[in-house]
Amino acid sequence: MAAVVVAAGACRFEVRVAGCLTAVGAASALAVTAPLASGLPLRAAAYPLLAVAALVLAAAAVNPARARLGRVLDAAAQAVALVAAVLAVEVARDLATVCVLWGVAVALRLLRRGEPAGRRWAFAGIAAGSELVGAWVLLAAGGVTVVEAYTLPAAALAVGAGLLALRTRPGLTSWPALGPGLVAALLPSLVSVLVGPDPQPWRRLLLGAAATGAVLAGATRRWQAPVLLGGGVLTLLALHELARGWDLLPRWIYLGVGGLALVGLAATYERRRRDLARLRAAVGRLG
Repeated sequence: MAAVVVAAGACRFEVRVAGCLTAVGAASALAVTAPLASGLPLRAAAYPLLAVAALVLAAAAVNPARARLGRVLDAAAQAVALVAAVLAVEVARDLATVCVLWGVAVALRLLRRGEPAGRRWAFAGIAAGSELVGAWVLLAAGGVTVVEAYTLPAAALAVGAGLLALRTRPGLTSWPALGPGLVAALLPSLVSVLVGPDPQPWRRLLLGAAATGAVLAGATRRWQAPVLLGGGVLTLLALHELARGWDLLPRWIYLGVGGLALVGLAATYERRRRDLARLRAAVGRLG
């Protein structure tokens, strides 16, 4: 209580910070020792410790006039929440619950009026990451081994953040905004298709559809990253399908198709060069 009084009424910033951190430490120690004194396991302290973190996070938003002190309290709340997650790591369900609840608390924190844009982005990233970790923990505990169950939620968050950034930052290009999310969405599935021992027909079909959608969306919005990444995935998938079908057809079919392709290319060589130059120029103009 004395630390709270010092944090609220001290004149010097350093004294207020010391009072805040002392109060947070005392409350955290009480949240850990109370369950232990009752004979409960250590992981039971994760929930009261998370409640302390939520109260500290709320206290940081109460007085916007003291922005510097609010940043200290925000950092302290994140640290306490991290300790709560470490205490709950023994049981997957408890860890997932802590992550989900903390993601909700941080999401509510970023809704405060007057919050700077940079801090809103930071809170949004922490909230999304916490929810994502909670989902991953539940999937792993349930024995889910499908790679897309882990990668697609993260990719969706990254692409969503990139789309929002493209709308709010006019000078941003599609590579830093959409590239990481698209790579997270397409690359793991592509690697699974290329190196996996199973045929995986549905994964190949859905990956091709997703890559085609990325190319069409990028061409419509004049974004270079979706066009090139989706086109690259489609090219590798086509080569993979060609390699899979190599032993299913007679060799003369491949020789005949190759010969016809060479004849057609030779007959339209100059036009193909112009088409290729126009294609390179069009891709270069994409953002």
